[in-house]
Amino acid sequence: MSPDVKNFKSVYKTKETFFVFIVSSIIYLLLSLEETVKILNGARLLFMRIGIKSVSMDDIAQELRMSKKTIYKYFKDKRDLVGKVIDTKINEDKTALKKFASQNSNAIQRMIDFSRYISQTKKDLNPTIIYDMQKFYPNQWRKMDEFRSIYIRNTVKNNIKMGIKSGLFRTDINADIIAIMYITLISGMMQQLVSSKNNYQFQTIHFQMVSYHLHGICTDKGRIYLKQHINEISNII
Repeated sequence: MSPDVKNFKSVYKTKETFFVFIVSSIIYLLLSLEETVKILNGARLLFMRIGIKSVSMDDIAQELRMSKKTIYKYFKDKRDLVGKVIDTKINEDKTALKKFASQNSNAIQRMIDFSRYISQTKKDLNPTIIYDMQKFYPNQWRKMDEFRSIYIRNTVKNNIKMGIKSGLFRTDINADIIAIMYITLISGMMQQLVSSKNNYQFQTIHFQMVSYHLHGICTDKGRIYLKQHINEISNII
């Protein structure tokens, strides 16, 4: 028997003390996870509403009604927190994409469902957050850009192929090129949002972008379904 095992058993001589140790450890981990999620969600909402540069760690602590010391227990600084917020958001979007891709629905409906999800999660988006990320957090922005140009592109491409096979999308289009063009549309939408001449909210621009994309690739059969369901994108809580 190794020395570590002997020491472990000497500390926890009874099953009761060992059980208490395990339960206490689980409770501590759950509470820590709960606090981490609370901080990430609270910070993200503030960033979305105000922007990143204008939000301090003091602002986040005040918003969440917790001490700044508690925040620093899980995040070493604001840059670390921003990075974790972006990582969490990317993982959430990946989960949503996988969910919609696995549903028993047609290619148009899958695109509508994902677009509605995007509109819901970004309905309170302040365009300042895009500018702040591009200027002050280029690594995090690059990570989001890679997610769009690789993961979303492949998802859209596969969805287009599915739509072509089912007769909803035109057969004379190249799925990969159209997926690349869709990512270009997203980039254009982002630049429009940060433009000083922009007078439109995210949801309005996003709806027009998705509508433009789908109308351009649908067959007559697809347009009939699209006309009946396109407004579902804006049906958010």
